[in-house]
Amino acid sequence: MKYSNYRRSGQRGMTLVEILVAVAILAVVMVVVLSIYDLSRKSFKKGENVTEQQQAVRIAFDQMVADLRSTGFNYNPDGSTIRPDEQFEAAYDTAVVVRGDFDAEDPVASLTPESTLGGVTFLTVSTGNDEIYTYVLAKPDGTSTGTMTFDADVQQDPRDGTVETVSIPNVAMVHDDPPYTLYRITLNNAASTWGTASFFTRTPLIDNVYSMNFKYYDQAGLQSNGVFDLTSIAEDIGGDDGGVAEDTRTAIKRVTVELTGLTPEPDMSWVDENDPYAATEKHRKFTLAGDISPRNIGMIGIKDLNSDFIPPGKPATPIPVVGHCGGIWLSWAANPVEDEVAYYRVSIGTSSGSYSEQRTTIGTSLYVGSLTDGTTYFVALQAVDGGGNQSVYSDEASDTTSNTNTPSVPLNLLATTGLNGVIDLDWDAVTTNTASQPSGDPAAPNIRDLLGYRVTRGIENNPFTHPTNVLIADESVVGSQASPDYADTSVVNCRSYNYWVQAVDSCGLVSSESVIAVGNGTSAISPATPLNPQAFYAGVSDVDLTWQAVDQDVEDRQIFIDTYRVYRSGLVPVSEETFVPTTFVYLATATGEPAYRDSIFVPDGYTVYYQIGAIDDCGNESAASDPVNPDCAFSGNVVFLNPSHEESVGGVIPVEITVTDTTDTFVRLILEFHHELNGTSSEVVLEDPGPSWRYEWLADPPGPYTVVATVENSTGCAKTETIHVSAGFDVGCCLSPPNPDLNPVELVCEGGGSSKCTIVSYEIVNNSCLTAVAIEEMVVDWTDLTGLTPLLTGVLFDGSPIWSVNPAADAPASTEFSDPKPSIDITRDSGNPVTVTYTYTRNMSVRAGTTLFRNTLTTSYSFRLLDSDGEETAITGVCGPTTGMFNNMIVEGP
Repeated sequence: MKYSNYRRSGQRGMTLVEILVAVAILAVVMVVVLSIYDLSRKSFKKGENVTEQQQAVRIAFDQMVADLRSTGFNYNPDGSTIRPDEQFEAAYDTAVVVRGDFDAEDPVASLTPESTLGGVTFLTVSTGNDEIYTYVLAKPDGTSTGTMTFDADVQQDPRDGTVETVSIPNVAMVHDDPPYTLYRITLNNAASTWGTASFFTRTPLIDNVYSMNFKYYDQAGLQSNGVFDLTSIAEDIGGDDGGVAEDTRTAIKRVTVELTGLTPEPDMSWVDENDPYAATEKHRKFTLAGDISPRNIGMIGIKDLNSDFIPPGKPATPIPVVGHCGGIWLSWAANPVEDEVAYYRVSIGTSSGSYSEQRTTIGTSLYVGSLTDGTTYFVALQAVDGGGNQSVYSDEASDTTSNTNTPSVPLNLLATTGLNGVIDLDWDAVTTNTASQPSGDPAAPNIRDLLGYRVTRGIENNPFTHPTNVLIADESVVGSQASPDYADTSVVNCRSYNYWVQAVDSCGLVSSESVIAVGNGTSAISPATPLNPQAFYAGVSDVDLTWQAVDQDVEDRQIFIDTYRVYRSGLVPVSEETFVPTTFVYLATATGEPAYRDSIFVPDGYTVYYQIGAIDDCGNESAASDPVNPDCAFSGNVVFLNPSHEESVGGVIPVEITVTDTTDTFVRLILEFHHELNGTSSEVVLEDPGPSWRYEWLADPPGPYTVVATVENSTGCAKTETIHVSAGFDVGCCLSPPNPDLNPVELVCEGGGSSKCTIVSYEIVNNSCLTAVAIEEMVVDWTDLTGLTPLLTGVLFDGSPIWSVNPAADAPASTEFSDPKPSIDITRDSGNPVTVTYTYTRNMSVRAGTTLFRNTLTTSYSFRLLDSDGEETAITGVCGPTTGMFNNMIVEGP
């Protein structure tokens, strides 16, 4: 039987339809499996993202809570009643500053520098600057524009009991631009770093923070808004010492803190509807909140029961001695030995019983300087013992400052030969007056009011027409230094100069002249070549020559040159083909101004050429200038009245040109501005008969410029003058109130009824920018003296909103404007000022009975100059407290 073609009945393969169905089922299964895997992966990633966020927030939160719980620990170990240290140094909505003996368990850190901070004003100091902890948010790149301030005794070593205002810059006091980094900021223990960035140590604790908030409660559980009040929400108490703020911080018994973090990565499938910020709306939030009752709050140390609780007796009345400019010498009889006085505190002021400053001394005498001469001062003493006990005030004494002495003459003046146009001067410091005045000063005739020195220079056998004696430095340049000296850099090399010096006291009384010292500088370096030589006919028999003064040598170092050599060729026939001679003969020496008149008759058909060389007294002569010949007549000299040669300028500069000593008629001025770095140039033609012109030049972009002024007379003859200026990026402050001398500026209250002073306004003018400006940033700060804690809600220019503050902001409030930025045109002068209006949530001025409480404000404007087309330039400026403008504005009374 053959089986090759045999197939059993009922046996067959899969049809095509069956295969397709099977593949489809498999595909569905794979999609389901992959979907489940993807969901698992996303779920895992989301969980990892959230877990990482929560872990980081918990770690930072726990660190902050631990420090807050230890707030105030051992901060006043000896129970001093005069110590200004506080447990809460500052309490803000969004930041807190606490103090405590955080390093008490470290045997080294607990004594460094604490052991050196006490012993004079305080027996013991247990908290260094590095134990003042500030918790605050900020952008990690330092772009936060807020500043947090508080008062603390942190600058002196040892501590003196006087508080300084600490300002921590670049922090976020308003959380309107998340995410942030949470920082713990401490202060440097080294007093030498005060006033520098090194005074602050910023330790980042956690990134990706959305917000941080604090609330403060008193013993009864009432929240704070400057005074504890159950009906109000918790708002900033601040960090000021004295008054309501300090009393409120002292009453704090409990703090709640809320820290909200963000996931590092966004969740692209989710949007937080409660988050108004695009940068964080897709990030999951995690909030931790805690209620903290620091166990050391209100606790201070007590004095040893065996220590002295009895203050020293009343000090003797101080005896004032006047006679030094703006100074008073004080002396007094010592307290009895049994009083164990550690030091005396001297209080002084211009009103009886009211003292504006204090000084301390361990002795029984003190010189108080830097006062105003011709002013009556009142002085009283307190004695302080080693336990910090302070006596009552002594009887008050008073006297009027006066100046009855004159500084002695400076001795041993020496002039040393220097290199390359420098003469070095030094002399003995003046330490005495000419007489023992005032006679009551036991140190007389020692000088106590020396301000500095005046240095005068003369020239031996001066052959020139300008003044022989020149004051080259005054007391603003050469102060009362221990080893006075001065380097004169404006001398001609190898020329002998006479010098003498006088001492000046702070009232301007000048000593006799010192003995003359003679000096000279030397150099082997040639001066630079004179530039811009010009020649003009002056009548029928004269040729006037001018050139640019030389103020550098060939190595680009500054020198002083006032002597030039003039060289002249023979007569040269005028022909169509230009011919410049190569042979020149010495003609004359020009001294002083870079100009010379050659008396020569040049026949028709001929011309003559000149070259100029600069020379110093060492015989170093420059290379000759380019040859120049007269081809027209020009009467007078082109002079830059403004700006001057080598001047530093900025913004819009009034360029003022005049022609002096002229009889010509002029038709135009051509100004050229050549940027020396980028090679760009611009030209302006003023079609005006002169002889004086003014043009307002916007020096943009900033940098070094060569400015050329070419004046053309009615005959077509032109003469030029060239200067070099350096244009800066900063134009300073050119905005002001209509009356910038008015101090203080009063803000006008607007509104009606009980809300009359929720709207305040003032005026601002563009007084000297000379072009329109665009406002880039605005910072509004105010001191709340009403106790109402007003919040800023908006700013308007001429009634139009430029800044809507949402949510309402506490001081200081700041914003950066985006395009289109608010601007102030040059037409907005005192006759057409811009009205600036601030709107607040509460009154800025209130009357309580007969007492008027008026808030004070400061405002800073950062702006950029606009060109004639309204485009922004690279030139910026700032007006505000640092420039003395908009820093003293007081709200008028209701």
